[in-house]
Amino acid sequence: MRPSSRARVRSAAVLAPVLAAALLAACTPGDPTAAPVTEGTPSTQVTAPPRADFCLVTVPQSWQDAVRDSRLPKEPGERWSGFAPAPDGRSAFATVQRDGLPMLLVKQEKNGDRRVVATMPDLFTFLLWGDFDGRWLVYARTDLSRAAPHGEGSAELFVWDAETGAEPRQVANAGQRAVPFLLQDGKLAVTRILDKDRAELTLHDLAAGTVRAVATGQVSAVGFRGADLIWFDRATGRLNAIGPDGTAGPPAPPALGPGTPVDMTTDGRTTAWVSRDERDLTVWRPGWTAPVRVLRVTPPPPATPSLPPGARPPIDDPFHRIAGPTAVGDLVLFDYHEGWYVADLRSGSYVRLTADHAHAVVSGSALLMDPDDNEVPPERHAYSLLRLDRLPPLPACP
Repeated sequence: MRPSSRARVRSAAVLAPVLAAALLAACTPGDPTAAPVTEGTPSTQVTAPPRADFCLVTVPQSWQDAVRDSRLPKEPGERWSGFAPAPDGRSAFATVQRDGLPMLLVKQEKNGDRRVVATMPDLFTFLLWGDFDGRWLVYARTDLSRAAPHGEGSAELFVWDAETGAEPRQVANAGQRAVPFLLQDGKLAVTRILDKDRAELTLHDLAAGTVRAVATGQVSAVGFRGADLIWFDRATGRLNAIGPDGTAGPPAPPALGPGTPVDMTTDGRTTAWVSRDERDLTVWRPGWTAPVRVLRVTPPPPATPSLPPGARPPIDDPFHRIAGPTAVGDLVLFDYHEGWYVADLRSGSYVRLTADHAHAVVSGSALLMDPDDNEVPPERHAYSLLRLDRLPPLPACP
C-alpha cells in the first residue's frame, strides 16, 4: 500500500501510526499522495476478470494456520514493533524498546537472530514508516523534542544498505515537510508537498547517489509499473510514466478522469485504486475490457426532518473509508473500518485479517502483520511474517 508501506516497539507502536497519519494529514488535507508498492510481478491464477462487488467471507482455517505458524520470536519484556518485511519473507525490520532505553532499529530473522541497524539518538525519536526492497531499507523518523519536524508535519528520511552494512545516511531533511515515499529495486520515489494543491515528485537512485526531479503539480497516487515510475496527475486525469532512462513511457491505462483516484497501487500487473470519496475500491489488469469494482462503501442514511428539537442528526462515520491498497498478484490488501482486509481476485471475495487498530505492511509478496489491537498489552503482541503468494484461494461467494 502501499505498503507500504505500508510502518511503525509499542509505546511507539501506538504513537507512531498516529504520528504518521498526523504528519500526512497536516500536509495533504484529505488527499494522501502516495500508495504502497510491491516489487516484481507475482504469479497469477486469474484467467478472467472477477465479478464486481466482492462478498465478505470468513477467514479459512488454512489462512488462520498460516498466521499462527509464522509468528516471529521476541525476547520477554520488550516492546517489539515490526514495520517492514523483507520481500522474500525470511526476515523483517522492527523497532525494539525497553524502559529507559532509546529505541533500536533491528533486522530480525525468522529464527530470532538479530542485527542492530541503528540506535535512535534519544527517547523522543520515533520510527514512523519504512520499506525494504531486499537490499535498501528506507525509513522515516521524527523527533518529538523539536518544534519541527513534528510541529510542521515533517519527517526525516534515512537509507541503509544491507549489502555493505554501513551506518544509515539521511536522504531528505526535516525541513521538507511530510515526505511520502515508495521504494523498488534501489529506486526511491519521494513526494514532497509544496502546498495544498502542489507536490514535487523526485526519483533517487540509491546505488548511484543521484536524484532527479520527475514532476511538479497535482501529483498523486505514485507507484511502479515494472521498471517505470507512474503517477496520477489530478489536473489532467491521466496516469503518466517515466522509464529508467528518464524518457517518458507510454501512458498507463485505464484513463481515470480528473480527480478520480486518491490512492493507488500496482505490482506491475494488478492496478487498484481508491476513489476520490474513499468509498470505492477498483481493480484493473491489462486485457480486461473494463475495471472491476471490488467494494463500494454505502454511506450512512441522510438526516431526516423528523428529528426532535435539539437532536443531533446522523453523522458520516470517518472510519468507513477505504485506504492503503497494496496489490500482490491475485490479492489486494486494504485498510477499511479500522482493520486490514484482503480481496482475492481468484474467488471474488474478501476477508478481514486483523482486529481494530492493528498493523499490517507488505513488501513484495511478504506480509508482516500484528493481528492484535491496541488493548492487548505491548509485551504480548506477536507479529506474523507470511508469504501472501503461498496462501490458497479464499472461499467463493455463496
